[in-house]
Amino acid sequence: MASREKVRRGVRNARNLLRQHGYHVRTRTKDLVLWFKAESPFDSGGLNELLAEPLLVVHELVEIELVKMMGLRLTKKVIVNNLRVVDRAHLEAAKTELTIAANIGAVEHIRSRIPDIESWISDASVSKEHRAEYRKLLARARKSLARMDLKDEA
Repeated sequence: MASREKVRRGVRNARNLLRQHGYHVRTRTKDLVLWFKAESPFDSGGLNELLAEPLLVVHELVEIELVKMMGLRLTKKVIVNNLRVVDRAHLEAAKTELTIAANIGAVEHIRSRIPDIESWISDASVSKEHRAEYRKLLARARKSLARMDLKDEA
């Protein structure tokens, strides 16, 4: 498990990145730790891996914030007992993450998320409505990559 200071620094950096792009979250270090202790049917990797990528921390903070705004408490079973709500929060968090990634020109991050988005589209636990939204997100991510690649060639 990551040290408390490492988690605190990761949360602070992600909150600053969010704030720079017009987003405000109140999610704290404690919330992120609780979220990673929750049971989940999804393989999200470990907290150390997450903290190595600020845009993934952004994603998790937004997702947690939305789950809390929907009235859920961060318990051991919050994810497995509320898959539809968590899926909605995940979708919105992915949109925010990729918007910020495009804004800062994080080409490799966007490129690395394409397979993830494709897997969300084919995931049977994702609602039909959300799969359609993920398809739009995939198209937007590919369009952002194409635009950034053209800019690099110029």
